[in-house]
Amino acid sequence: MGQTKEQKRNWLQVLTDFVEQKMAPPLLRVAQIRYLEALQNVFITMMPYMLLGAAATLILNLSGLFVEGSGLNMPGVANAIDAIVNPCRPWLLQIVFVSLNILALLAAILNGYFLGDYYHKRDENVSPVVGAIVAMASFFCFVDFSTFTENFDWPTYILGSPSLFGGIIISIMAVEIYRFLIGKKLVIKMPEAVPPMIGAAFTSMIPVSVVVVISAILGQGIAGFDFLALINAVMAKLVVGGSGPIAQGAGFFLDRLLWFVGIHGSNIVSSIMGPIWTNMITDNINAFAAGQAIPYMFTEQWTNYYVRVSVFPIALLCCCSKVKRFKVLGKVGLPGSIFNIAEPIMYGLPIVLNPLMFVPWVLGFTALWIFNAILAVIGLTPPVVAMTVWTMPVPLGAFIGTGFKFSAVLISLLSFVLVFLIFLPFFKVMEKQELAEEAKYEKESET
Repeated sequence: MGQTKEQKRNWLQVLTDFVEQKMAPPLLRVAQIRYLEALQNVFITMMPYMLLGAAATLILNLSGLFVEGSGLNMPGVANAIDAIVNPCRPWLLQIVFVSLNILALLAAILNGYFLGDYYHKRDENVSPVVGAIVAMASFFCFVDFSTFTENFDWPTYILGSPSLFGGIIISIMAVEIYRFLIGKKLVIKMPEAVPPMIGAAFTSMIPVSVVVVISAILGQGIAGFDFLALINAVMAKLVVGGSGPIAQGAGFFLDRLLWFVGIHGSNIVSSIMGPIWTNMITDNINAFAAGQAIPYMFTEQWTNYYVRVSVFPIALLCCCSKVKRFKVLGKVGLPGSIFNIAEPIMYGLPIVLNPLMFVPWVLGFTALWIFNAILAVIGLTPPVVAMTVWTMPVPLGAFIGTGFKFSAVLISLLSFVLVFLIFLPFFKVMEKQELAEEAKYEKESET
């Protein structure tokens, strides 16, 4: 005799068990590594500065989109823009300098603070503020100030995004040595009568001194060897390896799969890919400002504008549905979906753990990623050269993020249509089931 339905394992349950029991635990453990947790906080904190720097860069180079030889070829408009922007150029350049051009320094300081805060929760003698200061001092120990001009100019690569990984690694080294020495009680102990603030300063004196001396020896004491350049070169290989379509496509597939089983896939993937994404988009912004070829196509923003595009098409399907529950859900979720808020649709429809939604959500979106990657390879998808806030409607974000390219808007809207068509047949099956349930419930209520 054949197996009963109770004896047969549903494919969805098999998938859910595999992801929850085999895949999710190690991924969650990776995301909870103290260094990755600290880095998540670092990039969240830096986001306003990166957005500000990207906006200033875009304004500074706005006229270049209209000059002769550009796609728009409107020199009159370019001259008008220059007439407005040029008087503002000094302070716009200053904004770029204090945001994007010191990104590595900001990352080192913030990483020192958040990593210090992690250890402070386990040992109150470890100070987050001291962690930030010692990280900053250590990073500067790796900078050769003798190469600066009398105007104190320095190459952007020293403090900007090219040294992002270097700043992070140096700050980790600095805080780890600092907290190790604190833990080993290699400190100056003051009498209890000494005020706490003064006592804390003396407590940090020996550990901080040791860290700075070690950093100075590594950074400057070995003649002719540039450790910061070495770190940057090694990490540049990591960025190049992680920036390609295979790595980025696999990351997006994992994001969709984790979301399907109810785990915040974006948080998991970004905790691992965050430093690479930040380096990619800042390099694009800098290349755009310098009038150079844009180095990276498959940035996080590229995925957001051309593939992820929000759940707006699904919310629209709900609004047009004959099912009362879906129609109400659509009215509730549609406004938020315009601004990329997906939770009402994800959990209200639901998409999470819904067998009918597995194919369109996981496989359909992955196919859409591949489709857009092909468009990018053949030159139809413009690269992203600026950042926007994540709640900005996708077509507008694509327009601004690509340097006001109308083709980006068209491709973004095309992706909206494709998402609608991908989900339509599966939604109709789900709608048919719900209508049958509604009719059955109404019939039972009448009797």
